[in-house]
Amino acid sequence: MLIANTPIQLACEQDIPALVTLLTECANHMYQQGMSHWLNVYDEASVRQNLLQKTVYVIKQDCRVIGCVALGLKPADYYADCWPQAPRSDFYLTQLAVHPQHQQAGYGRLLLQHCLGLISDRTLHLDAVAHYPQLLEFYRKSGFKQIAEGIGLGDRRYLFEYSHST
Repeated sequence: MLIANTPIQLACEQDIPALVTLLTECANHMYQQGMSHWLNVYDEASVRQNLLQKTVYVIKQDCRVIGCVALGLKPADYYADCWPQAPRSDFYLTQLAVHPQHQQAGYGRLLLQHCLGLISDRTLHLDAVAHYPQLLEFYRKSGFKQIAEGIGLGDRRYLFEYSHST
């Protein structure tokens, strides 16, 4: 299957149960690798809230959600404590997830590139926990620049910025 031709769709209300399942399975997979920062974060209420406050995109395979990403206009609440001096951004990316059975196939990069294509010449911020080196490298290789570090939600986190001008 050609990953590049995989359609990315806007998530809708009917996708909420599938998104909860995807995010829970990703959280459990990370937990098995010693990372607990997503455990009990994405329940139905939080996924519904993301859908209301952000633009959420999904990738489906055989009518099953296998990947998602959320693009918002406001930083997460913990940004103010974690990075009080950080510059504002035009967009904030969260909830980038690919089902463990479909990881390393290019879906995460496809979702990320989709969002980068939407922001035009504006800036995009995202954060990542310091103890997930593969993800940090993924963002760096995708053109993100680390601009700050701090403690958020009990974890050391890095704030990354993407700008088409860099």
